[in-house]
Amino acid sequence: MAEVVTFGVQEIVKKVASLASEEISLVWGFQGELTKLRESLLLTEAMLRDAGQSKEVRPEAVQIWVNKLEDIAHEADDVLDECGYELLRRQVEVGNQMKKKVLNFLSLHYNPILFRLKMAHKIENINSALENLNKKAASIGLVNKKFSDATSSREIAVDRETVSIFKRDEKNIVGREKIVSEIVTTLINSSNTQENENLPVMAIVGMAGLGKTTLAKCVYHEDEIGRRFTEKIWICVSIPFEVKSILSKILEHLKPEKARMQDKDAIIKNLQEDLKGKDICSYWMMCGTKILKNGMT
Repeated sequence: MAEVVTFGVQEIVKKVASLASEEISLVWGFQGELTKLRESLLLTEAMLRDAGQSKEVRPEAVQIWVNKLEDIAHEADDVLDECGYELLRRQVEVGNQMKKKVLNFLSLHYNPILFRLKMAHKIENINSALENLNKKAASIGLVNKKFSDATSSREIAVDRETVSIFKRDEKNIVGREKIVSEIVTTLINSSNTQENENLPVMAIVGMAGLGKTTLAKCVYHEDEIGRRFTEKIWICVSIPFEVKSILSKILEHLKPEKARMQDKDAIIKNLQEDLKGKDICSYWMMCGTKILKNGMT
């Protein structure tokens, strides 16, 4: 039964997750809700996969659950289509100067702030409905009680940890050479001119699936970066944000024999000692750099 459920719903889940990954959130500023929607759908998909291992699945209840999931997915699809249409309308309005007066006239009654609030409210409601649906999964045998309890207390999270090693399909990146070169130049120039308290940070921003990590890997593995910086450190910053955990990962990279060190102060002192006078290229862009740089000359 679980296999049938997965087959029937998976395509809808994937479609909505794909739509939630679009860059429309960068225009209106509700990327947080879209990210939450994508994560909830990924979690739902994981539940369906795990259902095949459960002996407590109740077919009738599962069918009702699936019907509700389909309703939520279709509602999300409609909302994201509305966002996509508005994005296209704005692009036409900006790009077609010959019809500017007409388009401005048609837009007199359009309020971008109200639209933004309306979309954010709709997606928030979808997230709430999906969260409630996922909580009911344990009662019909889609997931075990332990998994459900952990999920409701947010102890289960989507694995976002990244690595610096290229996957097979990431090596042949076409059309990003100029961007990579510009980022490398900016990092190197910033490193040459930076003062002790003014640390260079370059943020790569966008929704999931846009290729942010792949772009960062291209920069990280550039020969010029390797020649310019004494150390290169790739760190994945998790949620919730834990400074000591991040510092421990850096120490593990530099001094594997001291990776088990627990005291935060001792970790910082060891890092300061090892990194003193060195140029560091790191992929993490959070706090911690300033902690390490203090005392370095």
